[in-house]
Amino acid sequence: MAGDTQGTRIRALFESAAGEVAIIAPFIKVDAMRSLLDVIPSNTHLRCVTRWLPREVAAGVSDPEILDVLEERGDFDLSLVDRLHAKLYIAGDRCLVGSANVTLAGLGEGGDGGNIEVLVESTIDNPGIEATLEAIARAERAATRSMAQTARRLADSLADSTTPRGVLDAPWFPGSRRPEQAYGFYAQPPSSFVGAADHVLLADLASSNLPPGLEEHEFRDAIRSLLAAIPLAETLLEASEDMTLTRADASSWLETIAGDDFSTNDLWIAFVNWMAYFFSDQVMKQEIAEIALRRARLLG
Repeated sequence: MAGDTQGTRIRALFESAAGEVAIIAPFIKVDAMRSLLDVIPSNTHLRCVTRWLPREVAAGVSDPEILDVLEERGDFDLSLVDRLHAKLYIAGDRCLVGSANVTLAGLGEGGDGGNIEVLVESTIDNPGIEATLEAIARAERAATRSMAQTARRLADSLADSTTPRGVLDAPWFPGSRRPEQAYGFYAQPPSSFVGAADHVLLADLASSNLPPGLEEHEFRDAIRSLLAAIPLAETLLEASEDMTLTRADASSWLETIAGDDFSTNDLWIAFVNWMAYFFSDQVMKQEIAEIALRRARLLG
């Protein structure tokens, strides 16, 4: 690892540290993390802040397995901030702040020379850095073994899928017909062999990109937000009076997202089930000539 890379600058900051160092970055890979830990004095406490979103783990830019590496070292705190974007490396009152994640490419030590990154020297009493650290402290929650396992299991379900649902910017649309089982699968994803229907539900949860560790009410609110962003749902939920939405109404839009794995009928039934389950206060599933959704006005 010759040369003046971002990695060598971070290691130079850490190697003479006393008391505590902090690694704060949304993307942390095991191999890059080990290269930083090697120089941190053994009697120095390590604070690490990152995020584990299933699509990012599936894309290979973040490893929940850093928990294993940190446990091997000991004397650490690991927390998650789901909206984290800042990259900060702190030793005492000195820090480096900029764009470099804890990946070989981010450290400038990948096989192709790495990314073009910037890290600027500063101190933690800089007003902007103080404000960032305060925002992180308000948002962070302790990472657990269960969260790491959930993030990996959901990411693996995307990696195993033949659909492009692991793409970071892909819009979300459910394919499973079993929304009533969603939170149970999210809270404790099965780790053994699962059937085709279970795999579809796991892929739905992974592609939703929800962070691990949400309570059931937080999970429900997050899924409702994702459903409400679907154009078909917007039409229904924003209606000012009673209306019924049928597959014929939705057909042309569904054709734009249907593919080899899901027909328009598959997607329609899934959408109806998820909407009726998560918006039971506003819509209902109807059986007319075909399955439909009805939005009823709330009685005041």
